[in-house]
Formats: sequence, structure tokens, C-alpha cells
Amino acid sequence: MKRTFAVVAFLACLGALLKLAARPMVPSGPPPRATVGPLATNSGAAGLTDGATTRALLRKYRHAEPRVRDLVERVADRFGRNAEAIERTDGIRGLTLLDRLDLEALFLYEKYPTEFHRLRAVIGGEAAADVLLHWREYFGLKRGDETDRGTLVAELSTLSPAQQRVASRYPNALPLILADPQGVTAMIERMADDPVGLADALTVLNFVSLEPGASDLRSALRTFDDHGPMALEAFRRQGLEGFALVSLYGPVLEAVGGALPLDQSLILARVNADYLDELLRTHRPETVAGHLRHVAAAGLVEAVGGSPQALRLVVEEGEPGERALKKAGCDAAQVVFGDFADSTLRRQAVNALATHGLMALAILDKYASDPDFRDVLRAHGAAVIPPIAQADAGPETLAYLQAKSRRSFTESMALAALFAAGENGQAVIRTIRNDGLERVAQLNDGVIRCYQFLPLYDVIHLGNVLRQGYAPTSGEMAWAVVDGCFVVADVLSLAAVQPEGVLAAEAIRSEVTGAVRQGVRSAGRELAETSGESAGKALTRHQAGNGLEQAAAQGTLAVSDRLARWWTVRSAGGVYQVLRRLPEALPQLSLGQITHMAEPLCARAGIRLTTWRPVRLLREGTEVLFRIPPERGLKYLAAQTLQAGVGVVGIQKMEEHLRSRRPKSL
Repeated sequence: MKRTFAVVAFLACLGALLKLAARPMVPSGPPPRATVGPLATNSGAAGLTDGATTRALLRKYRHAEPRVRDLVERVADRFGRNAEAIERTDGIRGLTLLDRLDLEALFLYEKYPTEFHRLRAVIGGEAAADVLLHWREYFGLKRGDETDRGTLVAELSTLSPAQQRVASRYPNALPLILADPQGVTAMIERMADDPVGLADALTVLNFVSLEPGASDLRSALRTFDDHGPMALEAFRRQGLEGFALVSLYGPVLEAVGGALPLDQSLILARVNADYLDELLRTHRPETVAGHLRHVAAAGLVEAVGGSPQALRLVVEEGEPGERALKKAGCDAAQVVFGDFADSTLRRQAVNALATHGLMALAILDKYASDPDFRDVLRAHGAAVIPPIAQADAGPETLAYLQAKSRRSFTESMALAALFAAGENGQAVIRTIRNDGLERVAQLNDGVIRCYQFLPLYDVIHLGNVLRQGYAPTSGEMAWAVVDGCFVVADVLSLAAVQPEGVLAAEAIRSEVTGAVRQGVRSAGRELAETSGESAGKALTRHQAGNGLEQAAAQGTLAVSDRLARWWTVRSAGGVYQVLRRLPEALPQLSLGQITHMAEPLCARAGIRLTTWRPVRLLREGTEVLFRIPPERGLKYLAAQTLQAGVGVVGIQKMEEHLRSRRPKSL
């Protein structure tokens, strides 16, 4: 019996011992610390503590180089069991990716393991790790955008080690590298020894929009490949427009060589771009360059650089066209090709400008639309300009006398005579049309002869006009009346035995005649000889009058605004002088202003420009705005391009690039 009880007790104790042995051991210290990281799981199962995880990983890599041991210790301390899990599936590269992307790596590992493994495969060296470190914040901002994030990860995984090194050194250039990996990397490596040139080149490329794809970027890269030093110098002198000009006319500019400084060649090409395109369709670049060299040799650089039709005038009209530019300035080309489409009229206009300069410029522009003037110009050529110009000065003299608040007796008499005469250019044009140029030949004579002051001169002259069968002009009638009135005064004075009255009347008569006729001729000479400002103002007044009529007809003031801008440019010295000072203005312009100014020429070169729109991204449900300050310009862009971290420019360019990769439905 005792033996039976002993066996039962032994079996009970053995069962209890076995049950206790199967129960897990509970440590006597405080409960283990929770694993770092929002994605760590907290199941009821027991696991290694963070300290144990660190020790276990360090033991595993105890024979590795110090850099690897430091990495393992760093990530194990921060991420605990998550670091262990990543090391188990992705090794040391997975830990490197975790170290660089931080919580974004945990997010990818948990939610998108395929993208995590792609990035892990990229981490083959320090350069790729640095790229991810620089762009870590952007990955966090794109956490919820599966389309863009997947595209970015996929493209990063295709970069070669050389491309990764370039992106690591210039992180803001990563969007450009992703758009054209080979082209951008080759350019950066080629210019590595010229940091200033590289900064300017990357600045140009950052102006190129990536949103339509890589075609525009490749166009810009081809320009650097073909004309690198010239393209950079053109950008420094004329901004994006200078770069676009090299892209368009690089072979022509190369062929010009040292015959012209680059800034002058760029201005000539920019102003005359339409005609250069026309020439290049049928001529070799060397031939077109020969025309530009001829312009330089003839001393016409400023004139040809001041009008978009000036080069055409030199090439198509030859020596008369050159003389027209020299005597009448750059506006001569606009008058010739803008107002005279008929070849005969155009040739006559060129000869008139070559002979009479500014006087012809004002008259041609003022009366170009007058059918009578076109007829007399076609028939008589340049000879019609002086008599029309001298008669056309009559209204100017009349306006001058009318504006005077205190006029002498002589001036009052001259005003009355001019008002009655009604001398003007249109009347002379009609006279030439009806009676021929000989009828008004005396108007071309700038000398006032003594016999014109004799009594009855104008009356006799009127009689000769009638005897020859011509119709007298209003001016001839008026002067004959004035002459007759003074003769009557002479007769009355003699009848009253007052010879002193005759002398006084004749003095007044001579003074009035001399003042009026000399004033008219002085105004004509001023227009004809040296007063470019006077002729320019006359031209402007006429254009402004026509512009306002058109604006009234169209219900807009666009034409008058354009004329106001034209006169502003002329007041600053003309188009050529304004463009020569562009390097001084470029640093003062904002990125938006530079882009807006260069868009037309860059579009012609096949380069679309970025619009610098603000970028709005989400961080934990809160909108984050990335916006370039509106006053920032080229210096800001160059500094952002070369800085060690990712800036606003880099983020904007990355958004452009990713938009080009999105499906069209998005």
C-alpha cells in the first residue's frame, strides 16, 4: 500500500515538473522597451530586446570593416526588430537603404516591398546612398502618390554607377539626369573642370521644361555639344535668347568668326531672325555669314541691328540700300518694305532715301498711302521729295506762329499770309500730278532772290502762271493779293505826297515776304539736313495718328501702346543700343521675366521653357508649398543648381519630369 502511494506521488510530481518546464521563462526585470518605428508590431509573443538585437547583428558582422559595423550598430539601435527583419531579407544593402531613407524605407518595406527591393538593388555604393539621402524628404512627400513614387523608384534603379555619382555630387540635377541620363551625365563630366561654365550650363538646362518630355532637353544638349563655349558666352551676354540664337544660327555665327564681336553678331541675328531663316532655306550658312561680315565692313552694324528689315535692305537693294541706311537710319528699311510692296515704287523709295535721307523718310512715311503721291513718286522718283517737303513745312511754320502769345506786326502779317496761302504737301503733290514737276521746280530752290521782293513780283508771277495755262495754287493767289494790297498802299501814299509811307510799306512788305518764305525754307532745310529728331518726331506723329485711327476702328489701344513702346526704345538710343545693354539688365530680372522675354525665340529653336509654377505637396495631410520668390533671378537659380542639398528648383524640376511620365489619363 505504501509503495502504491509513493508511486502516485512520484508521478504527480513528475507531471508538475514537466508542466513547469514547458512554460516560458519571464524575466525578473522591467518589461522590454517597445520597438522604434511606427510600423513595428506588438504581438504577445516574446522576442529579443533592442540591446539583444544590436548585439546579435554586431556579432554577425564582427569581422566586417568598421564602416559596416558602424552602420549596423546605428540602424539596430534606432529600428530594433525592423532592422533585423530588413537585414534578414535584404542584407547590408537593405540596412544602408534604411539608414538613408529612414521611416520612408520602413513604409516601403511594409507597404511596397517590390519598390523597396528595387531601391535596395540600387545601393551598390556610397553615391547611390547619398542620392537617396538628399531626396529623402521628397520621398516622404510622395508617400501617398503611388504613380509618381513608383516611377521615381523604377527610374532610379536604372541609373548606372557613373550617373549615380553625378547625381550624388549635384543632387538638384537628378531630374535632368532622369530625363536624359546619358546626355546630361556626359555634359557634366565633360565640364567638371570648369565649375563656372558648368553652373551656367545647368542653369540653362533648368530653364528647359521637362513636362513635355526629354525632347526639348536634348535640343539644348545638342547645342552644348556642337557649340559649347559659344553657347555659354551667348547666354552670359544675351540670356536665354542668346543661347537660342546659337541653337538656331550656330553655323552662321561660327562662320562669321572674328569679323564681328559675338555680342554684335547676336544682336544682328536676333533683330533679323526672320530674314536669316528665309536666307538659310536657299543659301549655305557661309553665304549668310558673308552678308553679316559685309555689314560690319560697311559700318552698318548699328543700323542693321536696329530694324528687322535692315539686312534685307542691304542684301536686296545693294549700294543704294546701304546709302539709305546711312542717311536715313534704321527706320528706312521699315518704310521701304512696310509701305511699298510694288517693286518700282520700292526702288524709287530706296533712291529717295539714299539721296535725301531724313527728309525722304518723313515724306515717304507720311504720304505712302496717298494714291497721288504714289503716282508722282513712280513717275518722277526722288526729285519729288524736296518740293513736297518744303511745302509740307508750311503747316509747321503756321503752327509755330499760332502758338506765340505775343506776335509782332510782321509775324501777324506772316500768319495771315500763310493761313490764306494754305501751302502744304498735298497741294504740291496734286500740282505735280496735274502739271508736272517743272511747275514746282522753284520750290526746290532754297535761295531767296532779291527780285522776289520787288513790287508786283507775285502779281506778275501769277500772270505768268495763267499765261502758261496752269491753274494757280492757293498760295500763288494769296501772295498776289498781298502783293497787290501793298502796291495799292504805295499808290495812295504817293498820291498824298508821302514818299515816307511808300518806304514804310515796302519795308513791311519785304519783311513779311522774307519772314514767311525764309521760315518755310528753314523748316524744310531742318527736315532735309541735320535734324534727325525733327524728322523722327514727324514720323512718330504720323504713325501715332494712323495707329489711333486703327485703334478706334478696332476698339482697342493696342496699336498706340505699341507705338509708345517703339518711341521709348528710340528715346533710349534704338533697338541696337538697348540690346547692347542687356547684360546689365539680366541680373535685375526675375526668372519669370527672363522666361517671358525669351519664350518666342526659344520656341523657334524648339525649346519650351518652364513656367515656374508653385508646387503643392502633402505632408501628413498638410499642404506644403514650394515656391520660388518672384524677385529671384539667375543668381538664385545658379546657386540652387550647385548647392549640396535639394532645393525648391530641384523639387520643381522633379515634378515636371514626373508629370511627363504620368499616364495621359492622369
